Amino acid sequence: MGIGKSKITPSIDVEDMLKKIEIDHELEAEKQDADKRLTEIREAKEALVKIHQDLQDTIKTERDAAMILKAAIDSSSNIINGICNAIVKAERNTQFKTTIKSEHLAQLQELLNQAVKAWKTVLENHRSEQMKILTEHESKMRNLLRRNEGVWFSDFWMKVLVIFLLVYTMALGLVVYCVA
Repeated sequence: MGIGKSKITPSIDVEDMLKKIEIDHELEAEKQDADKRLTEIREAKEALVKIHQDLQDTIKTERDAAMILKAAIDSSSNIINGICNAIVKAERNTQFKTTIKSEHLAQLQELLNQAVKAWKTVLENHRSEQMKILTEHESKMRNLLRRNEGVWFSDFWMKVLVIFLLVYTMALGLVVYCVA
């Protein structure tokens, strides 16, 4: 659709103009949206840069703290070594004056006698327990032998085994002698 034609100016197409305006409006809206997003990205970048700087500061503080702790450990080791050396030196240079009285020796002898008596009773109890266990074992073995259980050889089979082993050993010796 066109507006009347003039001889000097060519005809104006309104639909094209409306489309161009609409396109320009859309471009402007997209440009504003892009500017808005660009602003958000810049703000996020600034926040990330701040966080990165804070992390670097934290790492530096941690390293400083680690160095201080190492120095404290070394210092405490030196302190402990100094204390130990002082204790050893004090032990070497200290002389004790002691006296032993006869009543103390009597008390010591009495304590030793009590300890010996206690050990004797413990040993007697132990021996009696061992004897009980041994008699129980002997009775169990007697019962096994009465019922013909367990491993045992009668005289006849023992003789057969010994003769077989003797013959086998002699045959083996003979084979080795013949081969060599």
